[in-house]
Amino acid sequence: MRNGAKIAVIIPALNEERSIGRVVSSLPRWVDDVIVVDNGSTDRTAEIARAHGARVVGEPVRGYGMACLSGIAALEDPDIVVFMDGDFSDNPEEMSLLVDPIISGEADLVIGSRTRGQREPGSLTTQARFGNRLACVLIRLFWNVTYTDLGPFRAIRASTLKRLGMRDRDYGWTVEMQIKAAREGLRVREVPVSYRRRIGESKVSGTLKGALAAGVKILSTIFLAAVDSRRRRASLQDQVIVFTRYPEPGKTKTRLIPALGPEGAATVQRQMTEHTLARIRELAKKRSVSVEVRYEGGSRRLMRRWLGRDLSYRRQGGGDLGARLNRAFCDAFAAGMKRVVIMGADCPGLTGEIIERAFAALEQSDVVLGPALDGGYYLIGLRRPIPDLFANVSWGTAEVLEQTRRIINRIGLSSVLLEPLRDVDRPEDLPVWEREVHRPAARGSLLPISIIIPTLNEAASIEATLASLRGASDVEVIIVDGGSRDETVALARSYGAKVLASPPGRARQMNAGAEVAKGEVLLFLHGDTRLPEGFDEWVRQALARPGVVAGAFRLGFDSSGWGVRLIERLANWRSTRWQMPYGDQAIFLRAETFRALGGFPDIPIMEDFELVRRLRRRGRVVTLPIPIVTSARRWREVGVVKTTLINQAVIIGYLVGLSPARLARWYYGSQPGENRPHREGENSQPEGRSDEYERKKQWQWPRVGSGQGPCCSC
Repeated sequence: MRNGAKIAVIIPALNEERSIGRVVSSLPRWVDDVIVVDNGSTDRTAEIARAHGARVVGEPVRGYGMACLSGIAALEDPDIVVFMDGDFSDNPEEMSLLVDPIISGEADLVIGSRTRGQREPGSLTTQARFGNRLACVLIRLFWNVTYTDLGPFRAIRASTLKRLGMRDRDYGWTVEMQIKAAREGLRVREVPVSYRRRIGESKVSGTLKGALAAGVKILSTIFLAAVDSRRRRASLQDQVIVFTRYPEPGKTKTRLIPALGPEGAATVQRQMTEHTLARIRELAKKRSVSVEVRYEGGSRRLMRRWLGRDLSYRRQGGGDLGARLNRAFCDAFAAGMKRVVIMGADCPGLTGEIIERAFAALEQSDVVLGPALDGGYYLIGLRRPIPDLFANVSWGTAEVLEQTRRIINRIGLSSVLLEPLRDVDRPEDLPVWEREVHRPAARGSLLPISIIIPTLNEAASIEATLASLRGASDVEVIIVDGGSRDETVALARSYGAKVLASPPGRARQMNAGAEVAKGEVLLFLHGDTRLPEGFDEWVRQALARPGVVAGAFRLGFDSSGWGVRLIERLANWRSTRWQMPYGDQAIFLRAETFRALGGFPDIPIMEDFELVRRLRRRGRVVTLPIPIVTSARRWREVGVVKTTLINQAVIIGYLVGLSPARLARWYYGSQPGENRPHREGENSQPEGRSDEYERKKQWQWPRVGSGQGPCCSC
């Protein structure tokens, strides 16, 4: 395994007895499964591969794609699949360049580009370079995706490979994968790799016949795929157009900024757009429909990176909302569409079924409208351009729907009204976003949540923490106490929490709580941190999103001042941009994921940092747009600058390999008295202190807001 990911390598081979042993023996030690597919060799290829520890699969039907398909059929549930040739032209030692971006969640497919890397003279023939360049130019022309190589050395997420449904049986294998990746909007990365002169003769470019056959196959694969794409587009008569904005903080959902801040408002915009498009993609699986995104802000490149390459993107253009709507309708009908439905991205209750009803209504009616409860409409559908509908309307007011209906009646159009829904524009609308995404009817039942709170002398804050949990649905609260000398345990029991005793140490305590937790979701909360109202719905909503494995909340302090406000902003930027929240942001994840990772590492410091690093390799770690409130006492006592420097020093020390025990001794020794494991005035330095006392002290933590050390560092 590499960083928790199971790696399998598939090596198609045909008469490679001179090289296959070197290829297999050069593979990194973290490769879990090596499959050599013997494609009808007449030499000792299979025997030598077995002798070097590879699994050998026989595929008598000749063809590079056939060999790859047989290798896929023999896979044993890996996380990542690597393809490489058996002639030692690819460098196995560079495999980490391919798999690491997938493990970190940055890519779905990584292609080793020989043209961008260092090549031995004569390793890539003139005809191969020309064919590569021509194929890449054509792919860019037809699908607007830039590749530099069709090289065989590549890595792909196993689940993604399955979804692509590869079929080519010979030379078109690599180009088929790259075309399908472009169609699916996959995150594809090219990395430079070295390329050597192969051992033995190439079956493709080594002969004129092989080179011509490969060239014809690759070009025919491209042109046939392009014709198929054009035919499918031409057969579409229905189009859905989504109006949205690129989620740039400060420039989107500005009316939500007073409640959520610029980043929080932008996050809600991003989430609602993704939610809307997920519903539309589900609809597109059931009926033929073209999907276009009309956007403001950002760029087409940023929109594709955000929402995928499988959609069409166009700017909304100038003018008021009416002018932009009319332009979108006119463009769609000019492109041959018969029925067009336009909607915004801020109506959580909009479903695929409602959109289907809109298209059905357009079979008989000229106009279909989805009324919004604020007096506008969340959806409008037409079957021909009607510019008059968008003239002399007071956009942005509560009169939009009524004015539009008067125009419809005045010009004698037939119309249908869908059910009214509420959109999300103002802070008071936010509960709609929470409730609509988590309607029990849609999910069957609520996911039970177990909240695990490790404590040590938290009497001053535990009541407020537990009070913030009231009103949540299907939630159990587990207090894991590390030997408090105050009233922490009594107060916890008075609030009905389950209380466990544990040796001190945050990781140990949280793992102990997780062992007895009954919930399908685990939420780890500090004893001095208060959760926001409706947190349970936000948590369930986040974990229901595709690709999300964990999450946390925005950081908020119970104190004012420029210093802590700056720390909040930097911490929230870090956790949102880098998907790296810390423990004082209330990390949550599914219990099965937590147990699959082995829980928190049993170390005295940085346990949450390490857990989140592992989670990022499995999927997205989201930061919710609503803040928790945690104590800022440590920042006030130690000072913002000094605390930040200490935190950063601990992180750097951990990343360069310093012992967590050593970092813990240094970190806790840098804290003022009340941040030590025992409170001031509680004989925190007993006479005759033993080595055993010093050892145990390393596994405790500062009381107030300091958590695992560098919490909320920026």
